[in-house]
Amino acid sequence: MKSRIFLLAALFAIILSPGAGHAASSPFVEAMGGKVRLLLSVPSHPDKVLRGAIQIDLADGWKTYWRDPGDAGVPPQIDLTGSSNVEKSEILFPAPQRFHEGRTEWAGYKRSVLLPVTFELKETNAPTRVKGHVFLGVCETICIPVQAEFDLAVIPGTSDPLAHTLVNAAFDRLPEPASPEFGIAQAQRKDGNAVFDVRLPSMDDQAQVFLASGSMAFSTPAYKGDSFSAKILRGASDRPARIDYTLVQGDRSVSGTVELP
Repeated sequence: MKSRIFLLAALFAIILSPGAGHAASSPFVEAMGGKVRLLLSVPSHPDKVLRGAIQIDLADGWKTYWRDPGDAGVPPQIDLTGSSNVEKSEILFPAPQRFHEGRTEWAGYKRSVLLPVTFELKETNAPTRVKGHVFLGVCETICIPVQAEFDLAVIPGTSDPLAHTLVNAAFDRLPEPASPEFGIAQAQRKDGNAVFDVRLPSMDDQAQVFLASGSMAFSTPAYKGDSFSAKILRGASDRPARIDYTLVQGDRSVSGTVELP
């Protein structure tokens, strides 16, 4: 089994920003296995929500993680310490793949990927500065944490065409919202497992579901009939839990949220 060892202090990739720039993208941070930067699509007129993307360019043979990486790993995170007029942010995720390495299983991406980010602003017309860092892991036989710092001034109408195109492409590749015809209909607990009843476009094709919860951890869900079953590995309390999921069948995918009673 390939050993995935995090090389911490010596292998951090960090770029320091001298001051807020007017560009719509930060410089690439290069590390063993790839490079990372933040893109912003600045609208012509002020808006309450600013769209961006984390661009992760991976070298051949390297991978990076989904929002819940599984047995081991570092999910992408964004820290906005130093920003002004930014209320909160959220990283969104295209449908991942599941990887098996010996006894380890995890969810992520084996090709370069754009992760959409939304920034909710406090005020529409106030001066805005997006400053902070992105933290994530890239893996081959070893795993390396990458920290990419950014410091961008948001000036309406200054978005460059390439950043705008890449950000739009990132959002276009997101899963569709789950629906009654394609999604998880309900969830329940049974004998230490979480069971998810699903509705699929076709009952002939195999499907996969990826689960993420801040309070619970699951084994790889097994598909049988019209449901998935996953052993609850951590957080098996009697309190209801919110589960975010991505459901994939063929070349289609949807994302949604279900409550586990």
